[in-house]
Amino acid sequence: MVSILSFLTTVMSIAQNPEELSLFSISQLTYEGAFRLEASEFGVSDLNYSEGPIAYNSKNHSLFIVGHAHQQAIAEFGIPELVKSEVLADLNMVDSPLQPFVQVLDGTPDGNPEGIDRIGGLYVVNNGGRQQLLVNGYEYYDAPGDNSLTTLVINDANNLETSSLKGYMNFQGGAGHTSGWISPIPTIWQQVLEGSHITGQSSGIPIISRTSVGPSAFSFQMEEALAATNEIATKILMDFSLAEPLNEDLANETGTNDIWTHLSRATYGFIVPGTRTYMTLGNSGGHISGVCYKCSQDDGNLCGGYCPPQASDEYQHYWLWDMQDLLKVKNGTLASHEVLPYDYGIFNTPFQASGMRAVGGGSFDSTTGNLYLTVQKGDTEQGTYARPPVVVVYNVNGPISNTPETVNVPIDETTNIRIYPNPTSDKITVSGLISESKILLTDVRHKVLKNITTTESTAEVDLTPFSVGLYFISIQNKETGTLHTEKIVKR
Repeated sequence: MVSILSFLTTVMSIAQNPEELSLFSISQLTYEGAFRLEASEFGVSDLNYSEGPIAYNSKNHSLFIVGHAHQQAIAEFGIPELVKSEVLADLNMVDSPLQPFVQVLDGTPDGNPEGIDRIGGLYVVNNGGRQQLLVNGYEYYDAPGDNSLTTLVINDANNLETSSLKGYMNFQGGAGHTSGWISPIPTIWQQVLEGSHITGQSSGIPIISRTSVGPSAFSFQMEEALAATNEIATKILMDFSLAEPLNEDLANETGTNDIWTHLSRATYGFIVPGTRTYMTLGNSGGHISGVCYKCSQDDGNLCGGYCPPQASDEYQHYWLWDMQDLLKVKNGTLASHEVLPYDYGIFNTPFQASGMRAVGGGSFDSTTGNLYLTVQKGDTEQGTYARPPVVVVYNVNGPISNTPETVNVPIDETTNIRIYPNPTSDKITVSGLISESKILLTDVRHKVLKNITTTESTAEVDLTPFSVGLYFISIQNKETGTLHTEKIVKR
């Protein structure tokens, strides 16, 4: 039987086969804190009513962010110290940008021939010592559904105002399917997916017939994207259409559609490192009361388009996908619309403004495991008409999700083990142990802090010598080999 110490040693190593990695659980995300952004005008725009696409810049520990929906300009703001609070007034405020807002959509050499007027995604590229910014865009109301262009490049991300631009190019796969988020593919997945990055998009914008009616995923090589002058090659990993949507009952007339409706939209997607999970985040609604069109809601509001009859029936949402399925699509053994999420549901961040419950955009920093998300119109305390987003930060706590299935340690899904109190300030009790068990206390970097073997049904683990923070308890039953793991918070 594999010892739990050997198990954790294997966890720390990089698995040779990405398909043998474990799936990620949404419960593994931990809230790290948040910060606010000043609503004032900087340059040609401000952050009020920003739709929220962002890109993390590791060089400056900053975020590029798209401002007011009307101007679609880009600025760069430094990231202050995070405050782990759900009270808006507690958060640190960034009162001025590193670079003010600059409009780029109409500044390309080709003159924006398709009238792209919305930014769908941003990504910072370190290209041979030069920082560039990849920008995905789309036309908000492409009535004929005939746009093909998706992408431009800001050649000098450190000088938004004076930088030259390149574009537009187009990602293979259709503009309504590839013009949204951009995220990195972990190294272990790059060879099998034949790409270094993912681009995606979804319905939830006008003219649904031109979009992926469900989150999409297309892999591409960043090097090729930066060198392209026309088309950027992609590999399809997941994609839907109006004829073959993620769920056919988009108005939820049956009352059973809890996955994707006319009100659903994904705004960010990325592969969680150390796992075989593609996580997509955004918003959804109508799962309880259905979806109506230009109707009156129960709060008296007259909808301008699709909305739920019950005004509160909208929420931030997540969808988790098994990369094994996406790989089957890429290899041609599964249709792109046949992929289903293995988990999905409501994803509640703090600071959701009244009536606006949406994740505007996201960016993942693979060096820290931090996931940056914008809560649309989340800051309601900067004036009557000021509605900038709030940036919330989560961590994927990657090490615990690196469990390769090849270790062959069965996970105990029917355990009677209880670990309490949690959070704790000193000791925890582990109960429900059967026969001989090995207990390991580790920190987030998998350093073993305590190693206990016991034949008792109950054991105590003392955390008083350790600092406040997140820890992991792993319990292996030596007779059956079953493994139980839980997060412990010391406060």
